Parts: sequence; structure tokens; C-alpha cells
Amino acid sequence: MSPTLRPYQDEAVQAIRLAFANRRRSVLFVLPTGGGKTVVFSHIAEQAAAKGNRIGILVHRVELLEQASASLAALGVRHGLIAANRSMDLSAPVQVASVATLARRLHKLPADLFQLLVVDEAHHSNAGTWGKVLSHCATARILGVTATPIRCDGRGLGEWYEELILGPSPAWLTEQGYLAPARVLAPPGVSLGGVRKRMGDYDLSQAGELLQQGQAMGDALGHYRQHLDGRTAIAFCCSVAHAEAVAELFQREGIAAASIDGTMDPATRRRLLEQLGSGELKVLTSCALIGEGVDVPSVSGCILLRPTQSVALHLQMIGRCLRPQDGKRAVILDHVGNCVRLGHHLDDREWSLEGIRKRQREAAPSVKVCPKCFAAMPSGKSECPECGHVFATERRELEHVAGQLQELEQQAIRERRAEQAMAMSLETLIEVGKRRGMKNPRGWARHVLAARQTKGQWSRVA
Repeated sequence: MSPTLRPYQDEAVQAIRLAFANRRRSVLFVLPTGGGKTVVFSHIAEQAAAKGNRIGILVHRVELLEQASASLAALGVRHGLIAANRSMDLSAPVQVASVATLARRLHKLPADLFQLLVVDEAHHSNAGTWGKVLSHCATARILGVTATPIRCDGRGLGEWYEELILGPSPAWLTEQGYLAPARVLAPPGVSLGGVRKRMGDYDLSQAGELLQQGQAMGDALGHYRQHLDGRTAIAFCCSVAHAEAVAELFQREGIAAASIDGTMDPATRRRLLEQLGSGELKVLTSCALIGEGVDVPSVSGCILLRPTQSVALHLQMIGRCLRPQDGKRAVILDHVGNCVRLGHHLDDREWSLEGIRKRQREAAPSVKVCPKCFAAMPSGKSECPECGHVFATERRELEHVAGQLQELEQQAIRERRAEQAMAMSLETLIEVGKRRGMKNPRGWARHVLAARQTKGQWSRVA
């Protein structure tokens, strides 16, 4: 066993080598965020290069390119970099490539240049640019690595990979000290019931407007002070404007904060991440830029201000604060209900190349929130591990009211009609819809008002 590998990482290297030895052309390796995927594929690349093979490592951000380069350098692996504004030197056996740059330069590369392609953050494999590169290098073996082997819509990656190799679970890594333990807090926040969905996820433009309102912003600041005061955190936001607004809020309150986005040059982004790592910055806000691959062990918290329906994005965001450090206990502040909607990050998940079935995606996860301290936990808990609150046992006894059933139904209908008739404005109708658990209470309320107008009642409700 290599002295630089943890036992489970060494097992992963051997399992991947065995899969290729058994004539698998494409293998997908899954390891939770913070488990050391870069170390694993760097050792695979080192061993493959030692046998005379040429290896390409595909990444999609400069931070990931630099991270892979540093890992290879630590092993003494000679490698080149293919990135924007760099000339290519293909003499090295290993090339770490920005996938966007490589896709633009494919006409300069022989289709059989690489014998092995490593796809970092392999859940992007179905994207057009990645697919273009993989199709060009049709003779190469493929090793994909990811913490979340599903697309944003929950579908799997069986289109690109033949075999799935699973590393240890997040719960096991946490128990063994390879990931930081974390408190997950889900304080009651703004309602997302009226937020539109586009392409299977929330409309971030509309969600961003909602989350920039006073109560949501105040909650983010107040809970940071209560649970993370003086410690470093990353806040995940809906848009660049939202990220800037959150950073400005913290700055006004005397907390060192900044926003980071893809329009900044790499040097500026690197400087901000270094300042976060050193503690010079306490809060770094972002929209989509640092959801993957950012390795800053000193970060103690994640502030979730970006709602999502994507399990992959949910776990990638939380993973940013789970890098272990002596004495560290991370804090996850979920202001948008992602944990309740998509599950606890320590939940066992049955990954497969087929992804998550639609029925599973629609099923509610087994998570509940303590009404006293807002800690999120598996629903089977009878007592809150944070504050000791004892949950009341739910009574499930059947009440025999068969003879009164018709009368009760009629009474319930009358009450619902009266409640709806008393709601005289769009806002009050929306609240009625929310209480009834409607998926789109705003749309229903508008429909009711339109129907009243048709009946000539508009003057009474306007």
C-alpha cells in the first residue's frame, strides 16, 4: 500500500485497476466530497504513465486544474497544462486540461493521443463540451470521478460508464475522522411555494428576488452570528446580484465579507479563496462558482441561500465545509429547506448508473427539524441530539365515525367554501392555497379571482 494513500483510497485504486484489467472501457468512481478523489486519480495516472501510457485529465475550472496539478506534482508526475492563454507542450505523459480549451483544440490532437481519460466531476459527462471530447477520444479508456453520480435531473450516467465503483459513505468517513462532523440547522425561512420552476429546478431569478428581502437577509446574518460568529463560511446564493447583496449586508455589520464570481480573473479568485482560508475574510458569497472542487479545510460553515431540487448540487454545496481540521465541527445553515426537501448529507444513498428513479425523486426524504433549535435530523429520532427536545409521539389510532362520514364531509366542504369566500384579495387567497398544500397557490389564487371577475364579482374583490 502506498504510504500517501488512506486505506480506502488504496482499495479504490486497486478496484479501478481490476475493472480495467477485466476489459471495462469506462469506469465511474464515487467518493463523497472531501474523501480525496484527486489523490485517487493522481495515483492511477502515475501508475498508467509508468507503463508508457498517455493520460488526459479533464477539469472545468481553473481552480480544479491547479488542484490536480498540485496533486500530480506531489507525486513527482511530469505533466503539462492545457488551458486558455497557454501554449501546449504535449511531451509530458500526463496532461491536465480545461475541457473548454481542449474542446476548441481537438483539431490539433490525434484521436488516439490518450490511452486514458480522467473526467473530474464526472456528473458533467453528459454536457455538450464534455461529450465532444469523449467522442473525439473514442479509443481511450475513461475514468470518471464524482461525489454525486447523477445529473441535475436525477438521471444516471450509464450512457457514458459501464461499471460503478463505490467508495465509503459520508457517514463512515465522518465516523473515521476523514470528514468533519457537522450540525445541520434548518431555521424556518421564506416560503418557496410560489417560486416557478424551470428545467426541473427553481427559477433562480425569482428566488433571488425573494431571498433579498428583509426577513431572509436578516435571518442569514442573525443565524451566522448565533452559530458561526468569527468563523469562516461560504454562502451559496441565487445570482451574482444576490451574492453581492449578501456580502454587502455582512460588510455593513462589520463582518469581513466578499463575493466571488466567474467574471473575475483567476488571480482575483485565487486571492479571495486564500483570504478565506487564512480567516482574513469571514464570509465568501458565491453563485455557482465554488460548489465543486474548492478545498479550504478552515471553512467552518455553509450558508444555504440557494434553493434547489438537485441532489447533486445540494451535496456539492454542503461538502465545501466538511474538510476535516483539528477540533472543527462544521455548521450548515439551511435557510431554503434543501435538507428537508433532499435529505441529510449523511443519509445512505443507493447510487447506480441508472440514477434516481422518478418515484424516488418525488418521495419526501426522512428528515425532521427540531422546533426549538432548528436542528435537522433523521425522522426516526425521538430526541433532538442538539438541545434534548423530546418529540411528541404521533398517535395513529383510527377513529370510528362511519355513520357521520357524509355529514363530516359536507361540513368540511362548507368550511372550505366559506374560507375561500372570505379571502377577498390575491394575498389572502395565496395563503389559503398554501394552507391547503397546493403546489402553485399563486396560480390557483389568480384562477379564483379570474373566475369571480367572469361572474361579475370583480368590483367586490378588487
